[in-house]
Amino acid sequence: MFITDADSLWPEGKLSDLIEVCYGKDHKKLHDGDIPVYGSGGIMRHVDRALYEQESVLVPRKGTLNNVMYVNEPFWSVDTMFFTKMKRQNVAKFVFHFLKGKDLASMNAGSAVPSMTTKILNAIPLQIPDDQMLSTFEAQVSPFYQTASYNNKESENLAAIRDSLLPKLMSGEIDVSDIDL
Repeated sequence: MFITDADSLWPEGKLSDLIEVCYGKDHKKLHDGDIPVYGSGGIMRHVDRALYEQESVLVPRKGTLNNVMYVNEPFWSVDTMFFTKMKRQNVAKFVFHFLKGKDLASMNAGSAVPSMTTKILNAIPLQIPDDQMLSTFEAQVSPFYQTASYNNKESENLAAIRDSLLPKLMSGEIDVSDIDL
């Protein structure tokens, strides 16, 4: 997105220079609530407390290794999923896009079940943008993330309305036959 001659001047580094990779935890003993629980396939359920409350990039540890996710709300991550803590400001979305562009499945460390390790993730080489470039990237992509978040919430609201109205329509409790469309 920001390809310039200055890119070659960015220092070479490793992913571990930008993030700390953390292990998710078992969720089975948690009570139901409003906090999403993420596995490698997406949201599995909602629980009553968060494992982490900051912006993060979730990376599958087992299973579908390329299903990297960006989260910017309190969440729980299962034990087959890594979550990340950012070491610098304005870096989460950059890391997300960087990892989405990688074929993590080709870095598989497992035999029967596709697996990722912290050692492999931490060692992924990359050129590290300076703070100004990270800030510019953040400013450019944030509006898209805000729009996507709004659209997701609106979709959830519409699904809830549908789910409450459809049984009433099917049972005849609500009659729309007289409505002129």
